[in-house]
Amino acid sequence: MSKLFLDETYKGIDYTLQEFTVGEYDHCTFTDCLFPELHISNTNFLECTFIDCNFTNTKFGGTTLNNVLFKGCKMVGVDLSVCNDFMLSIQAENCVLDLANCYQCTLSNTHFKDCSLKEADFTESNLSQAVFTTCDLKGTIFDTTNLQKADFRTAVNYTIDLDKNQVKGARFSKDGVEGLVHKYGIKIS
Repeated sequence: MSKLFLDETYKGIDYTLQEFTVGEYDHCTFTDCLFPELHISNTNFLECTFIDCNFTNTKFGGTTLNNVLFKGCKMVGVDLSVCNDFMLSIQAENCVLDLANCYQCTLSNTHFKDCSLKEADFTESNLSQAVFTTCDLKGTIFDTTNLQKADFRTAVNYTIDLDKNQVKGARFSKDGVEGLVHKYGIKIS
């Protein structure tokens, strides 16, 4: 039976030096905590908030992230594709998610705000109705991805193949058109 942590606050903990307890964290807040390279597999985070935490290359195998908010977190190289996809629901603000693996993730209605998602992989993911507010998507992979009704109007540096992805109802800015027609060799000025 896993341990339950309810409405707890954790601040400034370096879990590379102090043991992290696998369990169920419900309505908990983590601030300035370090999780790099850590295995937090099979942990449940329900309605939790992470502020200024470091998750670089953290292992999330079988982890539940349900209604979780990440603010100012470093999440370079995280693999969300191994999370419990059934309840996967996150929001990210001012986070670095470069090289994140979101292969086949269901992230519909997710809001990424002021995030760096450089070279992240969203292959075969469901990002319907996702919002990318002032996000940098340089080198991000969208391949057979559901982008229906997604909002890219303030995102930059994206390249999306309209023939390989579902884009009906997606919103783009005029400045982003070049990222949609790149494969045709069209130059926009």
